[in-house]
Amino acid sequence: MRPIDHIQLSFVGAPANRVFALLTDPATIPRWLPDCAAVEAKGPVRKGARLKVRFGQRLTDFEIVDFNPDKTFGWVERGARQGAKTFFRLENAGGAPAITMKSVWQPHGFGAWVRGRLFPKRNVQRMLDGTVNNLRVLVMK
Repeated sequence: MRPIDHIQLSFVGAPANRVFALLTDPATIPRWLPDCAAVEAKGPVRKGARLKVRFGQRLTDFEIVDFNPDKTFGWVERGARQGAKTFFRLENAGGAPAITMKSVWQPHGFGAWVRGRLFPKRNVQRMLDGTVNNLRVLVMK
C-alpha cells in the first residue's frame, strides 16, 4: 500500500533560524500546531528525542526523526496515529525563507486506505494551512 502524503510550500517572512527555533521549542509548539494543547519534553529536542503531545483528551508521542538546525525538522507519531510523519524544510528563496511542510501517512492495509480516503478523521490541508498561519503570527511578535 502506497503512503498518502500532502505537501505545502509557503513563505513565513522570517529568517530560517527564527522559524526553526519556533518549530523545535516545546513551549511554542502548542502555539503553532493546530489543536495541540500541550507538549512535554524530557531533555533537549534533537534526533531520537520523544515529545509527549496532547490534543484535547488524546495523548501521543512524537519521536524526532529529522533534526538539522535551521534546515529540517520532522517526527513520527508513536500513538493512535502510529507511523504518521510530519516534516518541515526551511530554505532561502530569494531572500524570503520558504517552508515546505509534508505530512505522510502509511495505511496498514487496503481497508485502512479506504477508510482514510472516504472517512478522514483529520483535515490535513487545514492542519498545514493553520500551521503556516500560526507561524506567521508568531514571527511577527
